[in-house]
Amino acid sequence: MGKKSREKRERRETLLRQGYGGQEGEMPKEKETLSGQKRPFLVNFIFFGVLLALFTPLIINTKFYFPFVGPKSLYFMAICQIIFFAWLILILNNRKYRPKLNSILIAFILFLIVLILSSVLGVDFSRSFWSKYERMTGLLMWFHLFGFFLVISSTFKKLSDWKKIFIISTFVAIIISFIALLEIAGVESFKFSDRGGTTLGNTSFLGTYLLFNAFLAVWLFFQKRHWGWKIYSLGGAILMFLVIYLAGARAATLSALGGLALIFLLWLSFRPQNKRIRFLGKATLIISSLVVLIGLTLLFIPETFINQKFIEITTQSRFVNWEMAQKGFLEKPLLGWGPENYTLTFTKFFNPCLFIGECGGEIWFDRSHNIIFDTLVMTGIFGLLTYLGLFAGFFYVLGRKYFKEKSLDFWTFSIFPAVLISYFIQNLTVFDMVTSLMMFVLVLGFGGFLANIGREIKKKKERKFVRKHQWPAALLVLIFLFTFFQFVIQPLRTDYLVIKALRAGDSSQRVNLYQKTLETSPLGKYQIREFFAQQSQNIIQNNIEKMPEEDIKNELDFLIKKLEKTKKESPLDFRTILRLAHLYTLYILIDTTKIPLAENYAQETISLSPDNQQGYWVLAQVKLYQRDFKSALELAQKAIDLEPKNLQSHKIGIQIAQISNNIEKAKEMAQEAVEINPQWKKEFEALLDLN
Repeated sequence: MGKKSREKRERRETLLRQGYGGQEGEMPKEKETLSGQKRPFLVNFIFFGVLLALFTPLIINTKFYFPFVGPKSLYFMAICQIIFFAWLILILNNRKYRPKLNSILIAFILFLIVLILSSVLGVDFSRSFWSKYERMTGLLMWFHLFGFFLVISSTFKKLSDWKKIFIISTFVAIIISFIALLEIAGVESFKFSDRGGTTLGNTSFLGTYLLFNAFLAVWLFFQKRHWGWKIYSLGGAILMFLVIYLAGARAATLSALGGLALIFLLWLSFRPQNKRIRFLGKATLIISSLVVLIGLTLLFIPETFINQKFIEITTQSRFVNWEMAQKGFLEKPLLGWGPENYTLTFTKFFNPCLFIGECGGEIWFDRSHNIIFDTLVMTGIFGLLTYLGLFAGFFYVLGRKYFKEKSLDFWTFSIFPAVLISYFIQNLTVFDMVTSLMMFVLVLGFGGFLANIGREIKKKKERKFVRKHQWPAALLVLIFLFTFFQFVIQPLRTDYLVIKALRAGDSSQRVNLYQKTLETSPLGKYQIREFFAQQSQNIIQNNIEKMPEEDIKNELDFLIKKLEKTKKESPLDFRTILRLAHLYTLYILIDTTKIPLAENYAQETISLSPDNQQGYWVLAQVKLYQRDFKSALELAQKAIDLEPKNLQSHKIGIQIAQISNNIEKAKEMAQEAVEINPQWKKEFEALLDLN
């Protein structure tokens, strides 16, 4: 008993030094580490870097490609690299700041291993590793997130550090909330995007970010004893919850309400002195959990009340997308298609109804808008299990600290599970970006800190590593310079050059800038190549009679060469092959020898995505150039048959009939279209009035 009592006393002393175990919410005033020495410079440097990272949501620059995503992501990655390499140098000389195994770290390592295996064994490693400027959530970003986690969970040993971090995070969120209110009020100078969301560019992304910070503000309210800080925390929480609702972030709004309800039920289950009240609370918690699980299950079952209500709020496209995702998962169930490869699954299992309003009218998706399906498709069942393991590891730490070790206050035990569960539930209808991933890993890092509480019991004499050689630190500096240049500077240059290339005045200048952009960094190369091709196609089509034929050929040849490189590197990329087919059909206008190539690529689009009308449309156009009107009409009819409610297919078919001087067929097709949808009568009124 004496030994156990001594260990408990030592643990208690350690908790007091770390900011726990005394009066709830009391901030430690000392500026020393557990060993009594002043905190190393690198620890303060890392702390400052983490605070800078929290300003990521405010970063935006319209001079860059996807100004809401690329600049934020590269800024965050830059900060991550700086503090990570500083941390590596720190742990070379001080073992106290080295990571210690806990359930969260183990889960994160397993998840990262699955991501790596899925990327290597997936259908396109380059896409999985680099991602694209529109998303920036590939393996490269996860490496930075893991480094961020290692640094924050290992470096900061006192609760006071974490309170300061959360104060800065909520401060940034409050700034964004005020900007959002001005945007909602209609102040044009604070309107950053047509989709709302202030500097985050989308109300869903705004909702997710504020969801985290609103709960952090609630936690700070219960941790702080000074009335001024309590007003700040409570006011900030109310403001953020209000903005989530007013901005129209429906998923985040419902998740926030659910999170607050969960905190209340946990309080009812464990805090009251009366046993009957606690029993009632636990029973209500269990019943509520079952109701939520049943509701989520009914959400995915067609024709149920919840399913239909969700369709009314959003669109049918969500469910169409989820059905396609299921097919993609079943084809590669273990490790999936690889991170960032959902777009390849999407086109393979394309549903032709996506063209019509009833299914949303959107025909390009690179996410299923559901964290479960996204994870299953891209990383398989192993990816989903290890992803869920991150949550399980966190919950295990809180449960052990609260119930077994009695070293955790109730509000920490209840609020942080609430924010993670709320985050997970709202991700059933949206997807992550750098800001939400940053907040997710920040919370996981706090869990890592909690896991280590009580493990750093002061010893008689703490051993330290003596720096005997300078070469390890020098080597780390060289590695840092290389990675910073390759993964931050070069992608940043590419991001900037994309916009510069689009503003080029003439064809030769445009091609030169295209080349320079694509040579700078592989990040987003597939999307950039296709984007350049689309822009040039539009320019050439609109100015084909004004541009010199030699310039047109040079520009088309350059773009075709780059897209064919994409085809070789990523053979399942439907968008690239479709764009090649379109470029060759444009090329035919000045060189009819390109007809066979246009036909080959058009046929390949159909083989890659047999239920996608776009392949039939472009092949029908090629058949028109070949004067094969019969085949062109047959292809148009196939597109109509795929989804009769798609007006575009009918219009293309009728145009082909008119071009081939088959007016009777054109009238017949127009009549059939009007029978499908009488509202289309105005579209074909002139043709139907012909005698």
